[in-house]
Amino acid sequence: MGFWRDKVVLVTGASRGIGEAMVNKLAQSGSRLVLTARAEQKLCQLAKQLTEAGTECIYLAADTRDQKAVKQVVHYGLDCWGRIDVLINNAGVGLRGPVETLNPSQLMEAMAVNVSGPLHFIQAVLPQFKEQGSGLVINIASLGAVQTAPNIGGYAATKAALVKLGEALRLEHQDSGIRVCTVYPGSVRTEFRQHALGNAYSNKEPRLSRIAPELVAERILKYAASGNQYIFITAKDRLFASLANIAPRLAEFLISQAFRRAQPDKIRGKEG
Repeated sequence: MGFWRDKVVLVTGASRGIGEAMVNKLAQSGSRLVLTARAEQKLCQLAKQLTEAGTECIYLAADTRDQKAVKQVVHYGLDCWGRIDVLINNAGVGLRGPVETLNPSQLMEAMAVNVSGPLHFIQAVLPQFKEQGSGLVINIASLGAVQTAPNIGGYAATKAALVKLGEALRLEHQDSGIRVCTVYPGSVRTEFRQHALGNAYSNKEPRLSRIAPELVAERILKYAASGNQYIFITAKDRLFASLANIAPRLAEFLISQAFRRAQPDKIRGKEG
């Protein structure tokens, strides 16, 4: 991955899941890293491991909802490395529950993490990107932003907002050397669902795919380096996204049938 060698990469949500997997892949590729997440102890451990293995790595714990803290992370990275080449907006939170009973305060919390947080980082790095005449923003959205499913309407709404934020950013800076890449991962084998807001996820809920975070990280970095604007992790994900765009009624029918087969009693109102 020659593209990533010596690049200064800022990764949010770096302490676990896809974020941690990307950090490890970037370290193997020779990047210089700025790590941030709320879990300071885990960040410290990760940064120590990477530094001992020869990776140039710094970290600063921050809540992406705190604009002042976000600016401190960016300034720290610039003070240490003199530049930031790539921003990976990975930090996010899940939200599960039917629209009928969706908690508005939890939806606002998810919006703050999944939309306002990335916005804070984008705004903090843009002056440096413009001064450099180059920069790459990678926003980790969700396949749910293309086609939602029962119980994830709130979460899908936040990720759809992030998609549109990125599309507008691309248009606004298309002649300035700044690229914007949007990633649409499906279900990944991480602790994401355990940390989601709202109702607990059911193990019976259907998933189009459930793959390792290391594979997700590998493909994000590969396709982003190749100049892709939109990244789907698996062929199934890409095919389903295409179906949702071309034949939305068919996509909704297939999702509905999958959930009926997985939870027949609940769908039909026969609890117990």
